Amino acid sequence: MKARAVYAVEKDRVELREYDIDEGALGPDQVLTMTLYSIISPGTELDCVSGRESSWFHFPQQLGYCSVGAIVAAGNDVADYSVGDIVLTPMPHASHSVADVGMVRAAVPDSLDPRWAVWTHIALISMVALRASSAELGDHVAVLGQGLIGNLAAQLFKAQGCRVIAIDRIRERVKIAGKCGIELLVDACAEDSTAAVKKITQDRGAEVVVEATGSAAAALQAPEMAAQNGEVILLGTPRGSYEADVAPLLRAVHRASPNITLKGAHGGSLPAARDQFVKHSGERNAEIILGMIQRREFALEPLLSGVAKPEDAPEVYRELRDHPERALGYILDWTD
Repeated sequence: MKARAVYAVEKDRVELREYDIDEGALGPDQVLTMTLYSIISPGTELDCVSGRESSWFHFPQQLGYCSVGAIVAAGNDVADYSVGDIVLTPMPHASHSVADVGMVRAAVPDSLDPRWAVWTHIALISMVALRASSAELGDHVAVLGQGLIGNLAAQLFKAQGCRVIAIDRIRERVKIAGKCGIELLVDACAEDSTAAVKKITQDRGAEVVVEATGSAAAALQAPEMAAQNGEVILLGTPRGSYEADVAPLLRAVHRASPNITLKGAHGGSLPAARDQFVKHSGERNAEIILGMIQRREFALEPLLSGVAKPEDAPEVYRELRDHPERALGYILDWTD
């Protein structure tokens, strides 16, 4: 069968292309899904399109990893899902995809609109920062970067009972964080963000600092905002080269005062499936997030910049690249 997918074909060039899927070659543990919606993860995907992410992404290659679709065929050994189920999969922006059943994150409840369920993928990445941290009720948590990942991380830490400080250099994103219920806002273009955090925390610093931009400069600045025995969580993926004096960071980690702990929070650091010996997993987190979305415990509407058809994908990626002040979250609609 013919399928369509969004490709980065060369640096700064995105196209919608056709490719073939052999339905007859479906493995016993695989499912064929027809995509309903996919959501663009701007940080990673724009780095792929620009060529900054060269460690695993090579032109031409399909873009995306956040989809929700209907199962239209299933292998003989697939037991937990059936044809017709609406499921979350980390598959590219494509009309149809073949996935190993172990890659299916969760089934979407019938009562939840798939267009909102697809946000689960983004929140799953953000949730790793919460799982990696030791954040508790009443802790101050500073989140550097209020893109989709940073914003949803801020919302999750707020749900944990933390006092969240949302920080960004793009004023419009700081305002969006406010619309999403984050009360402590720092416009890093208008004031020194480290000084602002210290002022909010009565000079103690934040118990947890989450770096959600992928900027090496921001990651090196983060310990300056942390409290004694605080944590710095690296949620964003640093890319490219950056020259700086790392001695202050190493001293902050090494010395008994301030005794900062650095922690990684990559989206793939948790096991995908439930495990009786491990509390947290992608599967469990997905079920929790789906429930939160269904109960409207996330503010998602302020993050949605638009819904576009797949053929408009090149324009959407240009908008995300050129106008971060107004473009944040875009969903691709694959329904007819």
